[in-house]
Amino acid sequence: MDFNNLDEDDISEAFNKLADTDIKHGKLYSHLEYLKEAMKQAKAHEFLKSEGTVAERQEKAIASVSYDNAVKEWIKALEEYKILDNERNSQARIFDMFQTLSANRRKGML
Repeated sequence: MDFNNLDEDDISEAFNKLADTDIKHGKLYSHLEYLKEAMKQAKAHEFLKSEGTVAERQEKAIASVSYDNAVKEWIKALEEYKILDNERNSQARIFDMFQTLSANRRKGML
């Protein structure tokens, strides 16, 4: 994309890309929040069924398979969310660049 020649078509395309990903973005975010709670629950479950001192139970909970699986799921979801979020931020920056370029054109700077 030639950023010096942004026009209304580029803005329309950026807007459509943002609009098309609104629902997915929201769902991915809510899934991340759910997985945060799932990690806490997995850790708590393992902690409660373990024996030993609090520190030992804490370490057993963190080292458990269920907690490890929950963390891996969260990381996978976070990666998917951040990729989409970064793509959306790139589209939003097109709006900012268009606005700046338009103002500069009006002032005769371009």
